[in-house]
Amino acid sequence: MVATMSQTPQPHVLSALVASFGSFDAAHGFAVNVFVVITLAALGTAFLTGDRRVVRAAAAAGIVLCLADWVLIEDLGFLGGLGTDPNSMIPVILLFTAGYLALSPVPAPAGAAARDAETAGPAAAVGRDEAAGWRGRLRPRRLRESLALTSARSVTAAGAVALIALGAAPMAAASANRNADPVIAQAISGESAALDQPAPAFRLTDQDNRAVTLASLRGKVVLLTFLDPVCVSDCPLIAQEFRAAGQLLGPDARQVELVAIVINPLYYSVTYTRAFDQQENLADVPDWLFLTGSPAQLEKIWRAYGVTGQVAPAGAMVAHSDIAFVIDRSGNMRQELDADPGPGTASTKSSFAVLLAGAARHTLRKP
Repeated sequence: MVATMSQTPQPHVLSALVASFGSFDAAHGFAVNVFVVITLAALGTAFLTGDRRVVRAAAAAGIVLCLADWVLIEDLGFLGGLGTDPNSMIPVILLFTAGYLALSPVPAPAGAAARDAETAGPAAAVGRDEAAGWRGRLRPRRLRESLALTSARSVTAAGAVALIALGAAPMAAASANRNADPVIAQAISGESAALDQPAPAFRLTDQDNRAVTLASLRGKVVLLTFLDPVCVSDCPLIAQEFRAAGQLLGPDARQVELVAIVINPLYYSVTYTRAFDQQENLADVPDWLFLTGSPAQLEKIWRAYGVTGQVAPAGAMVAHSDIAFVIDRSGNMRQELDADPGPGTASTKSSFAVLLAGAARHTLRKP
């Protein structure tokens, strides 16, 4: 993500700094994570001591860490555009500062008499408002008096709790969502490329030996990719992402066709596409087509869509482009998505599925 952010338009000094950190992070990712975890634990321990000198040093160190994170990882929050929490370090800096300031001693009252004189009036008013019920407690005078009796430490603590809740609420909502945000897929593969050109035509055979043409799919949005039926790495992941995208579309799935075309010049028969469908539990997926044809037909289509493949040495699998196209109802290509499934974790697969479903819905909505 950091390496990708460094390639976005921004001042050279900043892009060079971000790129250098990205290279360092890629080479020493475990050490970077350990450093961050230990540093955060040390800062938390320092704040818990309540010692002003220790907390002051911890706040200063925390501010330096936050600024480094904001510049190197979040790319100032608005330049790179790939961070999931682009400006989270700014409120954390404010939280560290407020935590230090909250330790400032509150001046003690001059004496018991002065304290009694100061609070007698508000206390009597509070008694009257209590008798008046909740309406009394909401009177402007009562609110002003309550605020006057509130210490600076209490106000700061309430503000800190509110700030934490402000950051925790979106995180809690995200953790409760079964579908990962598409920003993960975009961070792995980059933004999709917008297209506006006729999709190359084809006439191929599906997994049930039926002839299928691109023209026969008019009236539906087509999500198109290229898969190797004997692949055991990326292709099964991409197929599952397409399947999940169909499920995410809900009622809109009836207007979307999920299509894969074979990209293996050696193992391309219907026997292999059927075996792939059975292995990946795709046989019962509605509107799923795994198309194949003769080597000459397939090679022509590969060239037309700009995908390449190369048989791996001493193996059956093909190293090929991981790519997906979004084709509208009229047969025009609208988007090109880099379908790199990344590490194949549950979150990355879900993120790509959400991205695919979102692209299909967007195309459905367009006139």
